[in-house]
Amino acid sequence: MSSVISKFEQVMMPLAGKISSNKYLLAMRDAFSMLLPFIIVGSFFGIIEWVVLDPWGTIMGENGMNLGQAITGLSGDAYKASRFVAAMQIMQGLCNNVVTVGFGIFSFLLVAAFSYRLGGIWGGDKFATALTAMGAFIIMTPQQVVGKAGDTIGAFSLDYFGNKGVLTSIIVATAASWLFVKLSQNEKIRIKMPDTVPPAVSKSFAVLVPVFITLFSFTILATLFAHAEFFGKTALNDIIYAIIQAPLMGFSQGIGFSILYQAIVWFFWWFGIHGHNVTAAIQNMVYMPAQLANQAGDASYIFSNGFFEAGLMHIMGLLIAIFLFSKRDSWRAVAKLGFPAMLFNIQEPIAFGLPIVLNPILLVPYILAPLANTVIGWLAIATGLVPVFKYVVPWTMPMFFGGMIGTGSVMGGLLQIVWLVVDIVIYAPFVMAANKMKDEDTEE
Repeated sequence: MSSVISKFEQVMMPLAGKISSNKYLLAMRDAFSMLLPFIIVGSFFGIIEWVVLDPWGTIMGENGMNLGQAITGLSGDAYKASRFVAAMQIMQGLCNNVVTVGFGIFSFLLVAAFSYRLGGIWGGDKFATALTAMGAFIIMTPQQVVGKAGDTIGAFSLDYFGNKGVLTSIIVATAASWLFVKLSQNEKIRIKMPDTVPPAVSKSFAVLVPVFITLFSFTILATLFAHAEFFGKTALNDIIYAIIQAPLMGFSQGIGFSILYQAIVWFFWWFGIHGHNVTAAIQNMVYMPAQLANQAGDASYIFSNGFFEAGLMHIMGLLIAIFLFSKRDSWRAVAKLGFPAMLFNIQEPIAFGLPIVLNPILLVPYILAPLANTVIGWLAIATGLVPVFKYVVPWTMPMFFGGMIGTGSVMGGLLQIVWLVVDIVIYAPFVMAANKMKDEDTEE
């Protein structure tokens, strides 16, 4: 097994090197890495908000540990009207402010980080490039109007700033950064100030015309979208969703497409890019509607948002395989540190700390495990052994509880246990082969 993986590593290392040396992809990976602290902090407060503080959640709710009733001695309407529930909801709101920074405005932060890196690799002023791209993104984001009697308020919907807008943010950041850098490198349109002018002021005037042309170009584009109504939509983000949704709705429930979807998601993760955020357009336009249809009782879709979120825990199979079979002190140390976060499906410490990212040894099991889970889950639900994932459950829900609550049956929790066992079996040979490869390197 070690010789096979060693040969595979010899093939994959040059490929990984070529991928990682691509400046554009490297900038995208670095941008997602820059946002990693926001994601982890947002996830932490999300766990507190959704799992701990939710009066009807895993800890406090009657469908979970039911500590809320144990603490208050109340149930039913009396529990709902209690000061305890009111206090929990206030603290949930405070946590939600942090969650909003980590997830609610993720796309806006991604524009800043990605355009900053693009400005650097394309030879422009990084800070000016980032500010210009952020301005372009705001221009391309439609302003929602909330009207009351004689009172009209302009506001931006977080739907355009959260993970639903990731593809839009990548497109706008790329186009705005490229246009701005090209214009700023044109000496004919640069405003040159006397040497006596402070450097910061000189730089500002030097990019004045490029900023004007870039933002004006996006203003024209946004106006065109607003009045042309491509696919009946007036916003770039909505147009992208309409383009993606139409061809996918017909075969999104097929096992072949679901496997392909999972392969794409986890390959992005292996490269160091948040796969679920990049493919959020597919998830939100195809699998979330399927989830809501299941919850409403209008349909029984096998593949839904809840189905795939229940399979996030396949990294736990890697951690257990490391605890059982790994002789690498570094792997075991990272696994111990990442284990608490992985209990709530937060894999970033493992992905970047082990690392899984661009690690040729772990590429095959990292993609194979979720694909195996997809097939097993499909067979289990199609044969009636496990109900469909009907209820919307926070993706941070711990293993077994997520599957049980999501399906409304203990069989959903057992399905996750089966997935975990299969994942351990898939990861184990690669972990053991990595031990042998280390021993051979040490002897040499």
